[in-house]
Amino acid sequence: MRQVLCVGECLLELTHQDANTLRLDFAGDTYNTAVYLRRVATELTLQVGVGYLTGLGADDYSQAMRAAWRTESIVDHSLTVPERIPGIYTVRTSPAGERNFSYWRDQSAARHLFAGTEWCEHVQGDVVHLSGITLQLMSAQARKALIARLRDLRTDGTRVSLDTNYRAAGWPSHRDAAKAITELCSVADVVFTSREDEQLLAGAQTPQDTLGRLAEIGVQEAIVRDGAGGAYLDRADGVLHLPAHHVERVLDTTAAGDSFTGAYLAARLAGQAPEEAATLANTVAATVIQYPGAITPRGVRLT
Repeated sequence: MRQVLCVGECLLELTHQDANTLRLDFAGDTYNTAVYLRRVATELTLQVGVGYLTGLGADDYSQAMRAAWRTESIVDHSLTVPERIPGIYTVRTSPAGERNFSYWRDQSAARHLFAGTEWCEHVQGDVVHLSGITLQLMSAQARKALIARLRDLRTDGTRVSLDTNYRAAGWPSHRDAAKAITELCSVADVVFTSREDEQLLAGAQTPQDTLGRLAEIGVQEAIVRDGAGGAYLDRADGVLHLPAHHVERVLDTTAAGDSFTGAYLAARLAGQAPEEAATLANTVAATVIQYPGAITPRGVRLT
């Protein structure tokens, strides 16, 4: 059975139910991807192990988070960081479904862990998935060690997946972000990005610009997400546009991109071609945005 390892930060998610009431859950971009990869794999009857690597504390909230992972059949590869706790974020959602986030994560266990390099030896699997948000937690030394580790793993057959997921507030500068993400793209087999990310990071004006740029870096398989505009893939006969599914009422766009990524990876591992995988991923993302929070209720059919 093939093994997928997602690397990043899972946080405490506090979602406003009204002005004074918040609901506690657990989320974070690569964790969301892990959950949707696991759920879609189950719907596709795909046998695959999905694990999660991060830093957590020994506190009650860290234990509750680990329990939530077990419920989702996510294998716990977390490393304990003494006297640290998980990061926290809150979500307010507008009537149109757009999100407003506030974060408290500067002293989180994950940030402390990823500042060092020892954790890199725990990175392994048939597929390793990371994101731009994962990279922003790391020191320059840690990113260098990670890239060296990924190069070694790829020689043994590991495939590396990256979601650029650019969030300007988490980086010292735009230049630092562009450099770090491009370096990771150079050792990635599959890259997920968005039209917005590429405009901000590389000045790309069209999906064609983005797909061409990533091909020059050496990315074998690239997907440009464009929200309600669907997704774009590069094929031998040109760029393919796959329209998004129309949704009558968007409740919350949290994790739309993460769920797309998880569904796409599950479909590809199940043997589907990129076009089929992206079509399925569009279906999953359209389902996710009809529910509040990052993770849909268990039992909701995604595909």
